[in-house]
Amino acid sequence: METITDSDHPYKRLFSHKEMMADLISGFLDPGFAAACDVTTLKRCNGSYVTDDLREREDDLIWSVRYGDRTLIIYLLIEFQSTPDPTMPIRIMSYMALLWQDLIRTGKHSVRKQLPGILPIVLYNGESPWNVPDDIGAAILMPDPVLRFRPSVPYLVVDELRLTLHHLTETRNLAASLFGLEQSSKTADLFLLGQRLNAWMSTNPDLDPLRRDFSLFFENTLKTDNNKPLPNPFCGETMLAEKVKRWTAELKAEGKAEGIAEGQRRLLKRMKAFGMPISEIAEITGLPEEEIRHLI
Repeated sequence: METITDSDHPYKRLFSHKEMMADLISGFLDPGFAAACDVTTLKRCNGSYVTDDLREREDDLIWSVRYGDRTLIIYLLIEFQSTPDPTMPIRIMSYMALLWQDLIRTGKHSVRKQLPGILPIVLYNGESPWNVPDDIGAAILMPDPVLRFRPSVPYLVVDELRLTLHHLTETRNLAASLFGLEQSSKTADLFLLGQRLNAWMSTNPDLDPLRRDFSLFFENTLKTDNNKPLPNPFCGETMLAEKVKRWTAELKAEGKAEGIAEGQRRLLKRMKAFGMPISEIAEITGLPEEEIRHLI
């Protein structure tokens, strides 16, 4: 399994897939707006027009999508930090201006035409609720006589850990499923959600590259409460069987004095705690289902 040291990187890879961006639009933006977006036209723009200033934000993603008869730019900022960033309104205004300048500088857009719209979205997964103004105007103090000169540059915050997601995960929204994995505080819930997501993604071969990136994200980012990695539901039965073999070896080494039956019972309980159904435990271990139920 590939190892990633940059915690942002697996997340960036997920939202580099068109399917993830399409479900982010359909599940978390205005329904009327989302319906009018032609998500088949989604196209990554990073590298097409990036200034030296924007190059420092290499973890951010820039997509374009057709909306009616025009092109809209979606600027996706990925924030992994424990507290909200009070400079975000300033950063948003700065990045949007840089994007427009670069469109003109590179000849992608004529200065004589109206600028394409930019929709800035901040993905935030910090433990503290986002409490920063979502518009630069709210952060600027202006006297009433000159209030009309105060800029307004709003942005959308997706505060992932505080979303209500059940209805979206049931409709197989990929972005919602990712956020649901992050919200899962219990080992069994996390594993079962990953199993369900992997099961329906596996029915579509076109999603295999995305499944691999979900696997990478699961291995490198999601941990249990006791900081031990979960069996990866995106790796398939072979990887899971290998983990069971490793658990068996560990239990034999730990519990020779306990006897084979007790060691076996501990192994089965561990597999059950990870959310594995009895039928799957039986298939992997070769034990009858009735015996497994008796032991656990």
